[in-house]
Amino acid sequence: MDDKLFARMFSHKRQNEKKEAIDHSLHLDDLNTSEEPKTPVYIEDDDFVHKNEKFINLDDDLVDVEDENDENEVENEVENDSDNVEGEDEDDNVEDANLYENVDGGGGLYGKSVVAKSSQNKRRREVLPKSEWKVRMYVNYQKKKRHWEVTSLELVHNHSLVSPSKMNLVQRERHVNTATRSLIKMFYGSGVRNCQVMNVIGNIHGGNDKVGFNVQYVRNVLRDERKKRFEISDAQAGLDLLHRLNEESGSKYFIRTEVDEENRLKCLVWIDPRCIMAYQNFGDVMAFDTTYRTNRYAMPFVPFTGVNHHYQSVIFGCTLMRDEHASTFEWILRTWLEGVGNNPPLTIITDPDQTMASAIAVVLPNTTHLLCSWHISQKFPEKLAHYYSAFPEFKTDFNHCIYKFLTECIFEARWASFVEKYHLQEHKWLNVLYELKRKWIPTYTRNTFSAFQNSTSRSEGMNSFFDKYVSSATGLKKFIENAQKALARQFMREKEEDYVTINLKRPMKLHTTLDYHASCIYTKEMFRRFQDELVESSKYFVEKDRRASEEAERMGDVYTYYSCYRPMSEPTRRNVYFVAFEKASSLGMCTCRMLEHSGLPCRHLLAVFTKKRVSEIPPYYINRRWTMHANRVDGVLPYNLDVGQSHEMTSTDRFNSMTMLTMSFCQSSIASKERYDYAVGVMNREIPILERMSVNGIKSYESNSHAPKASAHEEPILDPIMSQTKGRKKDVRFKSPMESIGKKEKPPRKCTYCQMEGHDKRKCASRLEDLKNVQES
Repeated sequence: MDDKLFARMFSHKRQNEKKEAIDHSLHLDDLNTSEEPKTPVYIEDDDFVHKNEKFINLDDDLVDVEDENDENEVENEVENDSDNVEGEDEDDNVEDANLYENVDGGGGLYGKSVVAKSSQNKRRREVLPKSEWKVRMYVNYQKKKRHWEVTSLELVHNHSLVSPSKMNLVQRERHVNTATRSLIKMFYGSGVRNCQVMNVIGNIHGGNDKVGFNVQYVRNVLRDERKKRFEISDAQAGLDLLHRLNEESGSKYFIRTEVDEENRLKCLVWIDPRCIMAYQNFGDVMAFDTTYRTNRYAMPFVPFTGVNHHYQSVIFGCTLMRDEHASTFEWILRTWLEGVGNNPPLTIITDPDQTMASAIAVVLPNTTHLLCSWHISQKFPEKLAHYYSAFPEFKTDFNHCIYKFLTECIFEARWASFVEKYHLQEHKWLNVLYELKRKWIPTYTRNTFSAFQNSTSRSEGMNSFFDKYVSSATGLKKFIENAQKALARQFMREKEEDYVTINLKRPMKLHTTLDYHASCIYTKEMFRRFQDELVESSKYFVEKDRRASEEAERMGDVYTYYSCYRPMSEPTRRNVYFVAFEKASSLGMCTCRMLEHSGLPCRHLLAVFTKKRVSEIPPYYINRRWTMHANRVDGVLPYNLDVGQSHEMTSTDRFNSMTMLTMSFCQSSIASKERYDYAVGVMNREIPILERMSVNGIKSYESNSHAPKASAHEEPILDPIMSQTKGRKKDVRFKSPMESIGKKEKPPRKCTYCQMEGHDKRKCASRLEDLKNVQES
């Protein structure tokens, strides 16, 4: 046999070739075999070992003891052939590896079997069975001839062998090369699940049976990547990512952190430059919600949410917070306000939370604070359950009183009548709501611009949007990565809508001059809303209110007053809206106050425009935030992060770029066999050249140690503790109090151990005390 073969099989040379070899015999275990061995065997003794002959197990290279059932640890890895394996006798191994190499498989199916350490708190792992038979080969080094000779070869197995079609299932044959590892990491970063990654790789190789590994190896690759980041905390890794993005954008990000006394992350505020520019355009109304906490630390994620000119949700900044104390809210609001240039919004909408309300009053005193009407209305059946069940008409009267009246004086009169009718003068909860009437009752909130919003549904809808990118097991670094991807997707949707608005022609409904003029100034969504109002305006009858107009004329008022109503409705149930209009300047107001509340002219004003033959929408009624070019700052689209300076590509950037190039290369090479052969030749010729090139000096942020660090903290920031906030409650179907009427009450819980009521066996104090006494005894 060729000497080079043995040079590859043995890693150490003999240190002492002058000593004579002495053969010894070793009785084989009668339990394993009754036949006499055909080859000489040697005593594996600490002091006396055969120096000239070596014996090797031919199945040794199939040994791989990595536990593929555990993503987080690899145990019992065999570093060399002289290691002792648990469960084997020490005499089965040789201490002097330089003189006598023994790769003893212990008769395992493919080499050494590793006995897993089992305990009560640790799961038992499947291991290779022991067959107690040693396939072996004896070789002798001939000093004079200076080569190795095979003196004996034993290939008899007492177990079944693996067929060639299943060789890829043998542990040694399973291998994930560097290119496949990069592909796996790319898919993982895109949110593709492991089983789907395996399907894609299987399609590339022509079937899963030709891949050479299974989905567990995909998990192991991702596990290895997570282990590389153990040098720093998850929080610090997330901050390093933000600072890298800040460096690449030309220092346009706004990043602030707050830590506790243990240097653990308490609050994090970061604002993407696209968010800052979006706030400059659409920051007049903002929703603030803290119910989203889908991350590993259960920290509430607070997106400052608004709406753009397409009526799409847009984010003005992101916050992660540990608790919901008033001081925390104040720090977050102050920090965020600093990031957006200390320009407070006109209106902010939140849940009815007293802690949040007090912080807003301190930090944003000039901002109108509105409460989410939906959250308040959900409490009606619970807090007023007795009245809902006792008075069938209570619900109708209550809703009519809150939502139907346009003027404050009428609301106050009807509210007093309603309270007296149902004897609600001493109802504490309802009295508290009445004191907050200017923050949630439409009669009062119509005076405040809120961009068609009266609840925090926009913010909660953004939570649902983020659910596509994060989960409850997502760490801070991955959370920030995916949050940035969600932001990119959000602004991409805005660009798509911009293209549709500017380049596609919209259909007309009435083909009037007002209809055409609105199509030239409003976005697609706002034009649709305007058309709905314009169509409804054609159903209204407009007549001059002579009494109000004459009285205004005597007072020196330049407005003419009109009454608008639908003639088809009954006079007793007719809702009349009054419009004040001045023809010379085309200025007008309506009692419905839709223009003040939403920024679009209402159907009643449009009916007056039609009567007065107004051909175009007067500039007074056009709110710039709903127009086509509302997202432009100084005439430049703000959502381009190119800073005009080049920076070196990371290894991930290079891999993604080369992936696109090679896809085109592969597509072109499969057109014919000639092309294919040529492409294979090019690859085989050029890849070795690439492998010989130097890789020094590569700038890469794949390792956290090379990423830019925050200069504000000398010590790395530690991971936050588990947050104990209210957060988003479990989704449970809301049940009306009417559903519980007539149902039998459940009997109180009874303990089966002490027979007492009020608790169960798991929390029984008597049982726990008895168990403690038994353990002590």
